[in-house]
Amino acid sequence: MPLLDHFHKPTETRAPWASVGAMWVPRIVRLLNRALPRDRYVALAKLHLGDRAEADVSEFELPDGAPLHQRNGDGGLATLAAPTAIASFEPEYETEISVQVNDIRDDMRVVAAIEFVSPSNKDREQAREQFVGKAKSYIKAGIGLVVVDVVTSRHANLHNELMDLLHGPARSRLPDVPCHVAAYRGTEDDARKRLDTWPFPVAVGQAIPPVPLFLKDGPFVSLDLETTYTQALEDLNL
Repeated sequence: MPLLDHFHKPTETRAPWASVGAMWVPRIVRLLNRALPRDRYVALAKLHLGDRAEADVSEFELPDGAPLHQRNGDGGLATLAAPTAIASFEPEYETEISVQVNDIRDDMRVVAAIEFVSPSNKDREQAREQFVGKAKSYIKAGIGLVVVDVVTSRHANLHNELMDLLHGPARSRLPDVPCHVAAYRGTEDDARKRLDTWPFPVAVGQAIPPVPLFLKDGPFVSLDLETTYTQALEDLNL
């Protein structure tokens, strides 16, 4: 199915990006886990939608013997007035939708990642720098990376910003379009670093091209984004 615009009405109402992304990721996870040797690799979904914060149980556990409340000398609870906050505001949490491939034989080391761009990733300069910096970290570590950007409500091109950061040549850049998919493979041979990239523009009404997902020190998988996207829409009765 050709790409729909999930950030403007009427599609935004019927199939908002959060729902589509949440359905698309499991389809990609299923594709990868069927294609890769199951005794070596496992693909896992990572979802963090806006202010629905994720936290480890350990964040809420107290050390052994630590009291929950301060007590006064009479054995009662001491009532303390909370100090006035220096600053109070409504925080903005980035939406994160991604898939990671882990090496089972190597302590679940991350060997590949698929990052889905959200509107919040393209909204502010700081958010764009954070996303591009994360992509650079993957590439520098030799982790295969695919970035999927179908956000039509923000015009920033994160691939070109990544190429600016890495001083990529002109042929590595995309036209000034809001949506794209891109694959990256960072390698090092004889102390020389190399970055291979496969960027493709994407437009509403057109099919999403496949891209290669390279696993660090391993094989690659042809990532069929169009089929998995269509399956996600079918799961939403579209």
